[in-house]
Amino acid sequence: MKNEKAQAGRDYNGFTRTKSLTVALLALASLAAVPLVFASIGSLTLACPAALSKDQKPISESIEIKAPESAVFDAIRAQRNNEKSHRKQILAEGDIYRIDEKMEGVAIYGKVHCIWEEKEIPPHRIDYKMVESDKFKSGFGSWIMTPSADGKSTTLEFQSFMDTGLKVPFAGEITKMAAHGDAKARLERIKKLAEAAASK
Repeated sequence: MKNEKAQAGRDYNGFTRTKSLTVALLALASLAAVPLVFASIGSLTLACPAALSKDQKPISESIEIKAPESAVFDAIRAQRNNEKSHRKQILAEGDIYRIDEKMEGVAIYGKVHCIWEEKEIPPHRIDYKMVESDKFKSGFGSWIMTPSADGKSTTLEFQSFMDTGLKVPFAGEITKMAAHGDAKARLERIKKLAEAAASK
């Protein structure tokens, strides 16, 4: 039987964010020789600021999807309300959407509450940022779609940056390793959903 906490920790695309965070946070905790102190959340601009350090630049992964761009766009949109992931859209104003997410079973932190803001830039892009969290410090990223010449397939790139708030040696490197795995899982999930929709 699947662990209910792992189920609840799934991110809004239906795969577990908890697994990647567990690997990163446990590794970070093993390096720390002092008690963990969690930072509070602050606002972050949607685009990646030029002033960010090298360690703060988002990671990037991409995938080829055998579906038109519109199907990929819709697959991303559809995950804003996901009961299994404890995600619920709480605001829609023009091209801006806010999503309330409650994760459980996250290593070290336990329960984590986040509010995300997504901005649609159709037809090729959706940007997102964390606007509030009781544990994580900051997060932002983008979904970028590039259609093929014949419009039958799409290259989907996912960019992501997450600062968990832990300040210990090698925190950036370890978090990035986990983030790459999480990004690949996100892309595979969207690929499956978009291709299924396109085949109907």
